[in-house]
Amino acid sequence: MKLFLNSFFFILLTAIISCTPLSTSNPKASVINSVVFVSDSGQVVRAIYRDDDTVTLTFPNNRIEMLNLAVSASGARYVAGMNEWWEHQGEATYSVNDERVFTGRLQRQPAN
Repeated sequence: MKLFLNSFFFILLTAIISCTPLSTSNPKASVINSVVFVSDSGQVVRAIYRDDDTVTLTFPNNRIEMLNLAVSASGARYVAGMNEWWEHQGEATYSVNDERVFTGRLQRQPAN
């Protein structure tokens, strides 16, 4: 019975921790740029870059994730745990545990 209770509480704690956001946005940070990347299959990821060295990504399922600027030899690289957003010359990739989940090209906004 004790093993069951310990296992139950471990599973419950793991579920609660996995539901917490990786990070929260700084309400005082200003938006530098808001852009859209589109994959070959038509999936869209919106990226909002802020002056506090973060990017907020909105995925096709409306999931939102914020990542922090990281060292990169080329392009802009943002990370949160094992998740990585890398943008270089108009192409972006999103990877989880080193597995590429999304690749898209910058969609040019029409001039106003």
